[in-house]
Amino acid sequence: MAKKKTVAILFGGQSAEHDVSLNSTEALYTHIDREKFSPVLIYIRRDGSWCPMDEVTFEEKECKRKPFYSFLPWQIDTVTKIDADIYFPMLHGPNGEDGRLQALLELAGKPFVGAGSFASGVAMDKVVSKTLFKNAGLNVGDYLFFQSNDFFTIKDAVNEKLGYPVFVKPCAMGSSVGITKVIAEEHLKPALDLAFRYDRKVLVEKALDVREIEVSVMGNEEIMVSRPGELIPGNEFYDYKDKYIEGKTTFHMPALLDAGTEEEVRRIAGSAYKALFLNGMSRVDLFIEKKTGKIYINEINTIPGFTQISMFPKLWTLDGISFTELITRLIDYGFEYFERTKNFATDLHG
Repeated sequence: MAKKKTVAILFGGQSAEHDVSLNSTEALYTHIDREKFSPVLIYIRRDGSWCPMDEVTFEEKECKRKPFYSFLPWQIDTVTKIDADIYFPMLHGPNGEDGRLQALLELAGKPFVGAGSFASGVAMDKVVSKTLFKNAGLNVGDYLFFQSNDFFTIKDAVNEKLGYPVFVKPCAMGSSVGITKVIAEEHLKPALDLAFRYDRKVLVEKALDVREIEVSVMGNEEIMVSRPGELIPGNEFYDYKDKYIEGKTTFHMPALLDAGTEEEVRRIAGSAYKALFLNGMSRVDLFIEKKTGKIYINEINTIPGFTQISMFPKLWTLDGISFTELITRLIDYGFEYFERTKNFATDLHG
């Protein structure tokens, strides 16, 4: 029997999505195949310090009681050393999903699950990703972005180019953190103030009357695209409270689409994944405009939610892929990508 691989799960992190990470990690830790893998936990506090967990807990107050060290998990101190076979980042949002952690792992020559540093950063930045989507011939809704909270400049631009309603959101956040639907000008300023709390760059997007569609994609050079699912938000839109607290949203899995539309949605999802140079895994979020049937690409999450109610693992069950099998496939993709990229030439004579 092959020796078990040690999988270090990185969770917590310096992000407003810290709590979501704890929930996702609990589900990941619970469902990982223990006949193939030995999981260990490395918790990252909100201040950026790291802690290898000597007991299993997913409560922040319990995690914070442990001793913390440098951010380098494979050289923590002279006594405690962790050198896992592969690392599994389960950190949503900035400082976990945006390429910074992935760059650290790449510099250290460590295999990890999910997209590389460059693709992670590109996908996290909604302005950059929308530009690449458009270059790939995909439909993107009308939007503006701003790098300073100059209300009068933003107000005039929104009135001239977008109109209302609009969505105001941080450029590089997930889990619907900091997002507000604004139906009239008098509500614009507080929405901007909220979004600029989380990012120095803020998007204002034209709100469309749409169906919200999600598709799971995984793989490296060869990819798998799941059947689409549809969200039926319990609130005005699928916000953080609805995702993780109230749970009012209902789902159609698979989405109620005719065969031609489903095929086109899956094609667009795969094209969007490739347009951002992704590998490993992602959840692709799309819109179908109710009046016209036009399909828009919204955004891609490279470390999607892994909770029991998260769409990324649930959609794969439509193809008969269990949560445990999904985790195994993602780890295998991580090893495959590492082997393919580790031997690139580092000198002119190689």
